[in-house]
Amino acid sequence: MIDRTKAPTIHNVDKISLLPLESKEFPNGFKLYCLPSFESKIVQLSLFFKAGWIHQNKKLLANAFTSLITNGTLHYSAREIAEMLEYYGVFYSIEPSAVDSKLQFTFLRKNAEKIIPIIQEMIQYANFPQEELNIYTQTSVEQYQTQIKNVGTLAQWNYSKIIYGTHHPLNKFHTPDDYHHITRDDLLQFFTQHIHPKNGFIFISGNIDHTLIELLNDYLGTNTFHQTQNTYGENIPLPQSYENNEYVHLPDALQSAIKIGALIPIYPQHSDYFDFLIAHTLLGGFFGSRLMRVIREEKAYTYGIYSNLMPYDKFSLFTISSEVKAEHTQASVNEVIHQIQILQENPPNEEELTIVKNYLSGDILDSTDGILKQDSIWKSLIIRHLEKDYYNKLLVRIKEIEPEEISNVLKKHINIQQLKKCIVGKVK
Repeated sequence: MIDRTKAPTIHNVDKISLLPLESKEFPNGFKLYCLPSFESKIVQLSLFFKAGWIHQNKKLLANAFTSLITNGTLHYSAREIAEMLEYYGVFYSIEPSAVDSKLQFTFLRKNAEKIIPIIQEMIQYANFPQEELNIYTQTSVEQYQTQIKNVGTLAQWNYSKIIYGTHHPLNKFHTPDDYHHITRDDLLQFFTQHIHPKNGFIFISGNIDHTLIELLNDYLGTNTFHQTQNTYGENIPLPQSYENNEYVHLPDALQSAIKIGALIPIYPQHSDYFDFLIAHTLLGGFFGSRLMRVIREEKAYTYGIYSNLMPYDKFSLFTISSEVKAEHTQASVNEVIHQIQILQENPPNEEELTIVKNYLSGDILDSTDGILKQDSIWKSLIIRHLEKDYYNKLLVRIKEIEPEEISNVLKKHINIQQLKKCIVGKVK
């Protein structure tokens, strides 16, 4: 019997083991990655196409495209597609990112013969009916009116504007007119130019056998889908923003949304990336972080405050975010800056750093628990062009890093004077 009076023994995570990945190329040039797990009853099929925000020629076009690709094809209406996916128990997620648009479908292996033809129908024959576009536009504009009353949403939009610049594709700030500017011809052109085998890849995991691969080959591996076969790049345009701060005053707001951050010249392959990842986690990257302890627990300014590190191909975006009591807005901003400065000048003690090391190691270990998590970790390696042992190298660095190196990397890459601030709420 387990002795509940004793804490479980803490074991160091020295390395993780990933399931072996197989790959092949279909006759039409579609790259296929397979992650078999024969004890699983499900299959997760993901299709990635270079059809992200950096490839759109109108704001919100990639978002409209991913929202509407299931809403009607040459042979089926939006309702018929929805009913078929629901009947066969398909859980699906279709969304854009900076570089790619991802179409992900999770379903029982026994239904694959019915589901894959539906997926093929969508990526080859989607026709974006005008009536569906009209509904999407009207709904989006109505939702916009609600979103602009939310301090967190407004902060996210305005922050992206001062970080990237007004005309950058990663700037999320938009108006209702941006929805109205999208036409059916825009969607059809974006679809035919970007959704084809040479501009993407397939990733499938779960209960995979030879019959399923042949099924994929029949429906997705022989046809070129569209006449256009252009391929697109992955380079994020360099941000060009000359604004340092953005303040949106809402006199009736009960809370203020705060975002503080900067672009830093590191990325997953950079020699300082591991150190900065560990340092930002200690500062604000998990529930037991320095910022959470001081600003939430000691000062009671907020229910939560976190830092985030979003990596791209040649830079990363470091951001601290929180929603605080309106009367504590400026005090919260001051305290965030103060805590960064403290950590830059005073290395954390061994106990605090050990907690962060254990958290990060456990989080990496958890990311391999089960086929769907292995699916996610393998896809992140492929999309970011990382080596298979990337996370084991990170584990080594987590184990070896010293407190002084935490301070050094924060001092090297965070210039307090260059941090950009966006505050939405009660702003003095």
